[in-house]
Amino acid sequence: MRYRPCRSRGFTLQPATPNKILLVRFSALGDVVQTLPVLSMLRDSFPEAKIGWAIDSELACVVEGHPALDYLHPCSRRSWSQALLRPRRWPTAIREFNAFVAEVRAVGYDVAVDAQGLFKTAVLPMLAGIKRRVGYRHGREFSSIFYTEQHGRRSDYFDPAVFHVEHMGELARSIGASELRYRIEPPAVSDDARRRISVLLDGAFRADAPVVAMAPATQWPSKHWPEQYWVELISRLLAETDLNLLFHGSPSDGQLVERMLQHISQPERTGRILNLCGKVPIRDMYALQERVQAAIGPDSAPLHVAGAVGVPVLVGIYGPTGYRRTPPIGSPQIRLLSSEGQLACQPCHKRECPLGTDECMLRIKPDQVIQALLGGLTAAGIAFEAKHVITVT
Repeated sequence: MRYRPCRSRGFTLQPATPNKILLVRFSALGDVVQTLPVLSMLRDSFPEAKIGWAIDSELACVVEGHPALDYLHPCSRRSWSQALLRPRRWPTAIREFNAFVAEVRAVGYDVAVDAQGLFKTAVLPMLAGIKRRVGYRHGREFSSIFYTEQHGRRSDYFDPAVFHVEHMGELARSIGASELRYRIEPPAVSDDARRRISVLLDGAFRADAPVVAMAPATQWPSKHWPEQYWVELISRLLAETDLNLLFHGSPSDGQLVERMLQHISQPERTGRILNLCGKVPIRDMYALQERVQAAIGPDSAPLHVAGAVGVPVLVGIYGPTGYRRTPPIGSPQIRLLSSEGQLACQPCHKRECPLGTDECMLRIKPDQVIQALLGGLTAAGIAFEAKHVITVT
């Protein structure tokens, strides 16, 4: 929806081109990555404007140094939330919060675009004194009452067939931005990050074969692909191909990975599998994905980071979320597997399966993932050895 100029007494009043724009998206990691096209959209449309981003402190490294950004406003939202239960920390948390708001206010933004649409993100621009505040009409957490302009119908926002980046693009177009382009421009990867990743990867595999990055864990139980499926996938790739397998995620994710790898014998694992869970901080994720040829995972942050870097082949396993609403962007070969259309309840967008069956994830079999992976590698022209003939679909 475009911003409509006001008409008065026979002449048209055009909205002023914004000089300073605040983009608000605090979290989560995958969503921050998917907001990057909107940042580029704003920079392309307003080359002379100053653009800032308000974001969680722990995720600031995901956008820090981006060529389109002039200001970065990290907030310690998690520590403030934790302080609510500890009265002794209230004075410190209040001072930090007030300093954060004052920092944003000091820039003097003309307009704020809230790409997240929650109470915490909607209230910041108002407290910072930004007069023009653009957001969604859906009203989650009463966010809409803090905007001066509301865009998008609730039914459209939650439509599983509409790419969520389009919703964010609509907000940007409402302040005069040009059309959205489906491209992701991540920040430049530092030499230090590449060196840290080289220490982990150089010489880790016994053969020079393509590396497939896997991130099995997610924060939503409903997105978990069954462990026995992961075990079958790992076993077959080791037995039927020469591909090297790399696992990554948080330290707690490492427990899941080690549990799965217990089903793989040590001779099979040696020189073919590398478990980096807990060893790659968020700031180095771009550098890690630069070193792999393919990535497999559910609809979670690692898949979207891989897309942002342009990993040649992505295989996404989609269950409770819509594969058309939140697909990864950027890679030349993206293969998304979903049972959407087979189940009346899917996609439900629920953190836990309302029926308690996780049927939408169960229906995606390891063989489908293998065929999607090997077919993508073949289509991308990446050489590998396989015992079976691969049909590119």
